[in-house]
Amino acid sequence: MRGVTLLLSLACYVMMTYSQQCRQVLTTVCNDDVVNSSMQKGDKGDVGRSGKSGSPGAQGDPGAKGEPGGVGQKGMQGESCALGSLVTDLASRVAKIEELVPLSSCATSSSNGTRILTSGVKVYCEDGWTIFQRRIDGSVSFERRWDDYANGFGQIDREFWLGLDNIHEMTRGGGCRLKIELWDFDGNQRHADYSSFSIESAENLYRLRVSGYSGNAGDSLSYHNGRPFSTEDSDNDSWNGGNCATSWGGSQGWWFVGCGRSLLNGVWMRQPSGYKRGIIWRDWKGYYKPLKETKMKLRCD
Repeated sequence: MRGVTLLLSLACYVMMTYSQQCRQVLTTVCNDDVVNSSMQKGDKGDVGRSGKSGSPGAQGDPGAKGEPGGVGQKGMQGESCALGSLVTDLASRVAKIEELVPLSSCATSSSNGTRILTSGVKVYCEDGWTIFQRRIDGSVSFERRWDDYANGFGQIDREFWLGLDNIHEMTRGGGCRLKIELWDFDGNQRHADYSSFSIESAENLYRLRVSGYSGNAGDSLSYHNGRPFSTEDSDNDSWNGGNCATSWGGSQGWWFVGCGRSLLNGVWMRQPSGYKRGIIWRDWKGYYKPLKETKMKLRCD
């Protein structure tokens, strides 16, 4: 119990802004330990054997007191509260704190799933990372206009885009990394990691700032570094022949150049239908083989 309280106190220290909520949770946890203690009472011992009968007394007199009976066999000792059970309970108890305390970012979360940040933004946390784009099966259309890409759309626990405004707010303080995970239709998986990542403001057309590649998918994003975001109704690419947002088989948004080497917001399609059609990562699958699933996530430490 003392170890659990210490660890919970440490978690509260990390989130000092919400110390009052932490104190309330710690009080609840301690009370729960008293009421629902994991200490188990031992089994009752066997009844001792009967003592000898006393000598019969004279008529009218009580007989002599018999000898005491033998001591019964000692009962089985109960199981003590094991350290293992305390450790097992720790995750759920920290989760109890998180239910009351909004996160400043997913980096402070010990659990995965949908959460609410202190900014009020609903996000999906995964191992300390904030997922801001996910493609799975084409159930959500990514053929959207500028406002949709700025504000976000989709289902947070399925396919979605978190929104350029939100991504900018999360990354404007610096110190952010980007992780991209990719899957093809054969179940193969690759990743591309970037040690520096941020999105500029709407006034700067949400320009992409990314560098420091590592991974096994090949670097198909650094080429887009410094480029503004484009959609069908806001053409900000450098191609004089048209709008890249509508020339890749749909009307999707991305940081196009003229036009580029990646398009993870492309139209979801199972089979390739031509050059630069679908979800593209050139340095792994080229321009003719679209991907099945993608995940883009950031972490600011």
